[in-house]
Amino acid sequence: HYTAAVQDIENGLVDMSVGPFWITVERLRMTSFTVPLIYDKIVLVIPDPMSKNGLSYQTSKVLAPFTARLWLLVILVIAFTSLLSVWFAKSSHTKRTMLEHSKRRTKSKFSRLRIGIYARLIFDSFLEKGLYFFSEGVEQDEGSSL
Repeated sequence: HYTAAVQDIENGLVDMSVGPFWITVERLRMTSFTVPLIYDKIVLVIPDPMSKNGLSYQTSKVLAPFTARLWLLVILVIAFTSLLSVWFAKSSHTKRTMLEHSKRRTKSKFSRLRIGIYARLIFDSFLEKGLYFFSEGVEQDEGSSL
């Protein structure tokens, strides 16, 4: 790293260092710099973001980093973790609700109710875990530009 070379100057190990250094505040605190001999111009070239604005194009950009098989695997992992989180949750509210309904209903109605409760818990957990996973992306401000 170039900061290590500047650190060597500050520590007195070397008298000078030559290289494509960027003059940063941290490095200026360590030593003094001469006038740059060469100025590099760094340019970022990107396509016009407004040239393709259709929904299918925008969706394909989001899905482009992974293959279809990997997206399927991601969705299956989210579904599996949702199922496991409901399986191991042992929520007292769910138990209490199921016990109250079991006292009032017959066994077949109770079984359907229990399946419905677990299906809803699994679906809620799937949405929660999916939103957590997909919200880790970088948010973009449409009004900003480079």
